[in-house]
Amino acid sequence: MRYQANELRYEQITVLEKEAIFTELRVLRDSVPKGFSCYEVRHDDECQGNPVEIAKGILVNFYGTLLVQESLEQVEKEGRCFLEREDWNYSGERSFTLEEYMEVRGIG
Repeated sequence: MRYQANELRYEQITVLEKEAIFTELRVLRDSVPKGFSCYEVRHDDECQGNPVEIAKGILVNFYGTLLVQESLEQVEKEGRCFLEREDWNYSGERSFTLEEYMEVRGIG
């Protein structure tokens, strides 16, 4: 099942040195606001909760959906990119809605 982007709560992360927001649910792509790129994340085969791949779509071992303001070049060129542990960091901030995130960042 996929959800409207504006109905979910997100966590702020840094991925591949870019600020992003993340939800553990699948997002309807046509509900993502302009100015954001939408990717899906796959977790490790051992189910340890480690994000290991970002792609335009994930079928198996779905971990969540990532929204970034800058597109990820490698994913755009090759369709996916693999992650190392140091490529993914949670900010530790409370969860927030997309609207709250955009308001604080002055987006839209």
